Amino acid sequence: MNRPDRLVIEHRPHSLMLMLAALAGVALAVGVDLARHGSVWAAVPLALALVLALLVHYDFLAHTTVTLDRTTGMADILWCDDAGLSRRTLPLHGVERAVVDTIRSHDGPAIRRTALVVGDRHHQLTRAFLSGPTPDRVARAINDWLAR
Repeated sequence: MNRPDRLVIEHRPHSLMLMLAALAGVALAVGVDLARHGSVWAAVPLALALVLALLVHYDFLAHTTVTLDRTTGMADILWCDDAGLSRRTLPLHGVERAVVDTIRSHDGPAIRRTALVVGDRHHQLTRAFLSGPTPDRVARAINDWLAR
């Protein structure tokens, strides 16, 4: 939601969840086929399907919601994952800008995450680093909203 008085950005890692769900489906199909033919090896793909289904459940829970609200004067970062809910609230007047923090690896692409700059501190918006354009888009949306 993007209004002049309020910006809400949600991050839900759907791509990993979909990949895990697809792998769980394949493992389940293989396990059922082996079980229909009486193989004791059916337990292996069925157990794998169960583990993958649990990972999908964990990934489904994980999300971050960032709310910048001029009415309340607060910037609120809410994380929800298997550890429960945790929240960081910052005064909106102290938020200078959003930046993208980057970690470069010698054997892979750079990974990044968006952070709010308050004084000399960077307050991360997601717990995980990401590859792809999402951190840049989020930083741009926040900076555009702050500039209004």
